[in-house]
Amino acid sequence: MNKSRWQALRSPLSRHVVVAIILFSTLIALATTGLQIYWEYKNSIDDVEHDIAQIETVHIKALTQSLWTTNYNNLILQLEGLVLIQNIKHAAVYEGEHLWAEAGRRTHNNVIERNFPLTLIQDNVPRTLGTLSVIASLDAIYDHLFEQALVILLSNGLKTFLVSGFILILIYRLINRHLLAITSHVATLDLQHNATPLVLKRHPRNTTDEFDLLVAAINDMQEKVHTAINERIASEYRFHAIADYTVDWENWVAPDGHIIWVNPSVTRLTGYTPEECLAMPDFPLCLVNFQDAREHLRSELTKTAQGGSGDNFEFELRRKDGEKRWALISWQPIYGKDNEFLGHRSSVRDLSERKRMELELHDKVIKLEQSEVIQRHLAALAQQEQARMTSLLSAMNIGILFEDFENRIVYFNPAFRRIWLIPDDVKLQGLTTKDIVGMSTNVLARPDLFSKHMLQVLGTHEVSDTYEIILADGRVITQLSYPIRADSGNSLGRLWIYEDITRARQTADQLIYLAERDSLTGLYNRHRFQDELSRMLADAGRRKSQGALLFFDLDEFKYINDTFGHRAGDSMLIRVAGAVHALVRRNEVISRIGGDEFAMLLPDASEAEAAQVADRVIRAISQIPFRFEGQNLRLTTSLGIALYPAHGANAEELVSHADAAMYQAKEAGKNAWRVYRQDLDASREMLHRLSWNDRIGNALENNLLRLHYQGVYHGKSGELTHLEALIRMRDEHDTELVVMPGHFIPAIEKTNKILEVDRWVIRESISLLKRLPHLPALAINISGRSFDEPTLPHFINEQLSSLGVSPRRLLVELTETSAVSDLHDAQRFIEALRQTGCRVCLDDFGTGFSSFAYLKHLNVDTLKIDGMFIRDLPNDRDNQVFVKSIVDVARGMHKTTVAEFVEDAETLAMLKSFGVDMMQGYHLDMPRENHPALDFDNTFFNA
Repeated sequence: MNKSRWQALRSPLSRHVVVAIILFSTLIALATTGLQIYWEYKNSIDDVEHDIAQIETVHIKALTQSLWTTNYNNLILQLEGLVLIQNIKHAAVYEGEHLWAEAGRRTHNNVIERNFPLTLIQDNVPRTLGTLSVIASLDAIYDHLFEQALVILLSNGLKTFLVSGFILILIYRLINRHLLAITSHVATLDLQHNATPLVLKRHPRNTTDEFDLLVAAINDMQEKVHTAINERIASEYRFHAIADYTVDWENWVAPDGHIIWVNPSVTRLTGYTPEECLAMPDFPLCLVNFQDAREHLRSELTKTAQGGSGDNFEFELRRKDGEKRWALISWQPIYGKDNEFLGHRSSVRDLSERKRMELELHDKVIKLEQSEVIQRHLAALAQQEQARMTSLLSAMNIGILFEDFENRIVYFNPAFRRIWLIPDDVKLQGLTTKDIVGMSTNVLARPDLFSKHMLQVLGTHEVSDTYEIILADGRVITQLSYPIRADSGNSLGRLWIYEDITRARQTADQLIYLAERDSLTGLYNRHRFQDELSRMLADAGRRKSQGALLFFDLDEFKYINDTFGHRAGDSMLIRVAGAVHALVRRNEVISRIGGDEFAMLLPDASEAEAAQVADRVIRAISQIPFRFEGQNLRLTTSLGIALYPAHGANAEELVSHADAAMYQAKEAGKNAWRVYRQDLDASREMLHRLSWNDRIGNALENNLLRLHYQGVYHGKSGELTHLEALIRMRDEHDTELVVMPGHFIPAIEKTNKILEVDRWVIRESISLLKRLPHLPALAINISGRSFDEPTLPHFINEQLSSLGVSPRRLLVELTETSAVSDLHDAQRFIEALRQTGCRVCLDDFGTGFSSFAYLKHLNVDTLKIDGMFIRDLPNDRDNQVFVKSIVDVARGMHKTTVAEFVEDAETLAMLKSFGVDMMQGYHLDMPRENHPALDFDNTFFNA
């Protein structure tokens, strides 16, 4: 029984029958199950709809009364009563778009939601107070239906499996084993000899069935085939005795193109044995050398099916050894005794010797014809090349002029006429080059210089320098000349090339202007200021002269910006720039350094002269009439003066002392100017700043700067999203002592050292991302001074590209105060960063409520909520409201939020409830140099 079962499983017929039974049973089971489940589903849905209808009938009036009396507690109790109804999971009352009260949860996947108006009738006038929203969950119904369907399907599947197994064994015992025995007998049958008759192992029976008839038919067929084969063998022997010894190569090809027979003479002509020929597909056509001849011969041979024949078709064939020979083939159809078409017979004869003689004669004729064709072809190529050259020169925007050795024009292109504004009806061929100026409608700005240059060029046979021709209308045309010589060295003439570079020159001037100008005020920017300051100091040092630097900013500018918005601030800056620029003399330079800070360079100015300019600037700014939104605003400024070389021997010292003098003026009451004084308290602060400047330079040179890392975690899952890189400095005298950034960052932000530190942080961070591909992302902090460094985004892009780091793994954090104080520069800087592919975060967000208005101007990805709102959050109601507002605004603008300074579990839980996306703080992680997340195998990171 066990053997029969396994043989039944191996039977394809049995398997097919079983599969058909299983499929049919499965379809019936699925259909009945589907109807049953659908009926239960419809009844369950009707029950839910009935419950919802009962709510409308029973509870609407009570809810309306509670809402009308604003009885919030009673309304909550009524809603909580609704969610106790089976399948009712959430009920809420809305007053317009405002959520008044709710009970239950909305966190269900499959729900039915209905809204009922809460209407109160007063004086027969209906008044809609709000809307009741009811959500019924279908999850429990779906789970029950799924369990019912699973039980029904499993029971039907078990029944189907048992029935199929029984049928499989029954089919094998009654049918398959006898079919296998018949197949085995036929497969081993030898028809050339008398074979043993087929007998099946079956129990004796009185009646004859289909298997008995099949066995008798097979035994009868076996005897008849044996007799026919013997007769065919005798006939083939007589055929081969005649055909195999003919001189020509003979073939017999079946109607389907397959070779049936070939005589041994094929070996003499082709090198292939008859056996090899019979094994070739598409023989003998596969030996025809050329595709065209092969297809033509195939077409002719197919006509034999309609009784066609042919002779004397010549073709070239390839022998087995690769030799090519010519052959002649003739063919005719073959028919059987009942006139049925059996294919065609073909005879092939060797024509190689005769063909060789014909080809030699043909080759001689061809060579004569080819010589004539080559001559005609070369003439046509010359004409085509001349046409292409003419078309190319005509399509160029560069003017081309050819003159012969007598300085007469022989060719010019259309661009030459356009550049020189020569009318189309003026004929130029044959004129001299000197006549061009007279034919042109252009007016030369300096005809004397042009004539002198032309005489100089025509007097030499060398390549001329590029010469710029300035026209009276402002256009600029370049002229270049090349002598043309023959192979013998004799002069054939000269080529003149002209190009109108007016637009390119204007574009270059515009790019230079944009690179060194402030886009808001039109004054020089910080980059140009640094160049001019370096130039002034170098010139003063070389001539042993003096100079002055004036630094000033607007008093209370941040108050105006926060109160009236950045449009008012921008308008004020433009007015101030215009007023101060009017005071600048030709050798003086005025620049906008950033925000509301301005600087003025006074070469060769004494202290008295600098004081006079400072006084004029103070008065000019205070006299600017400024009115915004119906209010008169009075502008004042504080100005500091630093003298070279008295107050500084280099640019950094001079800038620091001018900045210190400006703060001395502010301390003196503002709307004033002061010359730098070293003995004031503010100067000691400046010396402290210079000391830190030197220490940072030493740290950069001696590798004393370090990066510590603090984790930022996902608000919901608690998983690590990225690390933030925080700069630290090792003390130069005690390398075990770590100096925190609060000691040195504020000091060096006043100098260019902060830009060097920013670039160091960028290089180190990107290198870390390269070394640790498992690290998801890294956040770095960039100072506000970097807004004035237009090349910094390009520097970041170069570092990422050279190390092959994805820009999405780098998050650049910018402080909100820096961005808002210089909004236009911040917009340009952030846009340049985003073009590199990096993400941008606005740090310390929320220091002023006006931040919400600036968000639409700053295209950042993430907002980091200022820590002042996070500290003691559970005990500060105002901060809770403010943090919620930030989260809501950020979510509405499709930005993510980060909360820093998370220092206890209660604050963490509250931030999660507010929907803050990411968390950071000592409660979650401490900043450290060897952070566990930097180790790929560490379980901290994998967790």
